[in-house]
Amino acid sequence: MIIASVLLVLLGTMLVPRMSGIARGELDVAVEGVGTAFAAFAFTESTDQKLVALSYTASNRRLDVFQLRETDGKTSEWRPLTMAPSLILPEFIEFTRVTVDGAALDPTDWFISSSSSGLRPDIRIRIESETGDGADIALLPHGLGPVIVRDGDPDPPYLRERTDLAEIGADREDW
Repeated sequence: MIIASVLLVLLGTMLVPRMSGIARGELDVAVEGVGTAFAAFAFTESTDQKLVALSYTASNRRLDVFQLRETDGKTSEWRPLTMAPSLILPEFIEFTRVTVDGAALDPTDWFISSSSSGLRPDIRIRIESETGDGADIALLPHGLGPVIVRDGDPDPPYLRERTDLAEIGADREDW
């Protein structure tokens, strides 16, 4: 009995760190996939006149990028963006917070579209694994791509918020 207990403890001490490393690796892959989807959204929104959208459904755990396209000249429908394949989140990874222009959305099912005014929404999400590790991903209205801030990052990237230069008096400075 003692020998069996010692063997189980040894196996546990070898497997637990390895399993948590696998979970962290899958979280990193999911974060990068979400970042890629956000980048495709931003690129398409800034280079095409058509509307573009991000969509997540918890029932199939799929994150998709869509574009509004005309089907017969009279009607339009949302179709998957070919340059951004679907991302399926692993079972133990969840979106825990989704905000658009400061308004909270249901993190389990959401649809975020660009607007015909040409102003991209401020999109911020939180993605976490069941162990509590996670990352914040932000796509700012003026940003070229997403900003990813991982938990525990010793040198996190800076989220540069939009600044009105006239409001702070910088419009009168020599550049």
